[in-house]
Amino acid sequence: MGRENIKVDVLFLMRQSCKLCQDMLAKLTVYTENRVDIEFQVIDLDDKKNNYAKKNCAITPAIWVNNKMWYAGSVNMDRFDEKINELINLQ
Repeated sequence: MGRENIKVDVLFLMRQSCKLCQDMLAKLTVYTENRVDIEFQVIDLDDKKNNYAKKNCAITPAIWVNNKMWYAGSVNMDRFDEKINELINLQ
């Protein structure tokens, strides 16, 4: 597999009613906008239509990377970037 095919799954769990979630969504959206190596998905737990059932999903905001919880609450975006780049370089 070529390095250009590597994808990291980033799942952001949030609630529309959460101010910190809104702030984190804005930061993550900007961060992932031009990253072709990240598959970014947002799940709004306030939206009853999503039927999302993942353990610990009551914690928001939460960032899951490749099915592992990396952060619950706020995140240092510089450190997040370092960890994402380390992960991509290991794959």
